Amino acid sequence: MELLLQVTAETSHFPVTAISVLIVGFIAVISIGSLTWYNSNRVVGWKNEVDGEPTKYSQEEKREKSANYDRNIISAETAARMEREGQGFKNVPESEQSVDTTGGYTVSREGLVNNYAVEPEMYVDEPGDLKEKQEAEKKERAKELKDINSKDGDKGVGVV
Repeated sequence: MELLLQVTAETSHFPVTAISVLIVGFIAVISIGSLTWYNSNRVVGWKNEVDGEPTKYSQEEKREKSANYDRNIISAETAARMEREGQGFKNVPESEQSVDTTGGYTVSREGLVNNYAVEPEMYVDEPGDLKEKQEAEKKERAKELKDINSKDGDKGVGVV
């Protein structure tokens, strides 16, 4: 019985001792790690800075850097398109002599140009019809939002 009491008394300090050792070890690891990091050759400032000045990229370099979804990986199709299109890569085609039909153009990150249809006013019955229609739709939408978000006690918020 005496042996059992002695073992129990000795083991009762085990959790406290183990936790103390773990905490001291954790503090030591953090201290050594921070000193190692501090003394390492780390980059100070932004990655693109040289002598404290940010690196200036030309439009072409910016287009090439943003021509992909994965960092430092450019697909074969995108690389071929960059080479084929040259300065026109990721640029919307523009023509000074024609009607502005570039309103629907979008360019993806990979340089694909999409031309979504935008109806020019020359196809409308009278000039200004589209603007009047858009303004009327905006007013109608504002009224609808006001009705939806009204705080009538019996309806609550929103349309049911």
